Amino acid sequence: MASMGRLESPDWELIGSKTYQWTGDELLRCRHWDKVAIRWHFCGKGKRSRDCEAGIDWAGPIEDPSRLPAWHSAFTYVNLPNKTDTQFLSLSVPGMESKPVTVPAITPLRIDIDWRWTSDEKGCNRFTVRMSAMSTIEKGRLGELEKFCRIFDTDHFVDCHNL
Repeated sequence: MASMGRLESPDWELIGSKTYQWTGDELLRCRHWDKVAIRWHFCGKGKRSRDCEAGIDWAGPIEDPSRLPAWHSAFTYVNLPNKTDTQFLSLSVPGMESKPVTVPAITPLRIDIDWRWTSDEKGCNRFTVRMSAMSTIEKGRLGELEKFCRIFDTDHFVDCHNL
């Protein structure tokens, strides 16, 4: 098990990734946008309570088409041991997915929400949001991490069996 000193700045390893491409109506996608609102919603469910947080990050401006697109941070959630009685997390990016994903609230856990805004060959907006889940990889937790990965990693970016 990791020492408390290590938990303050753990060695984060990727354990899952979910990417959402906004596929709205072409008429709307091809209009000029100044900025984009990214809404995120997290709920933690414990034995007796449900605690929710939500927020908005404003993305903009669009990436210069001559440059390599970059990911930009919108929000980071961190769940450290002994900080909460949360057993499950419900994570969603409203407008980008139809329903939230519910995962075990493992500790330590870090979830980053990032965005990328580019344009296609017609000059229409392409907006992408990515959730990345990270934890520490420890031999005694491999089953717990694999279970989390199988639920969360819809991109199949991580080999959940070989964490």
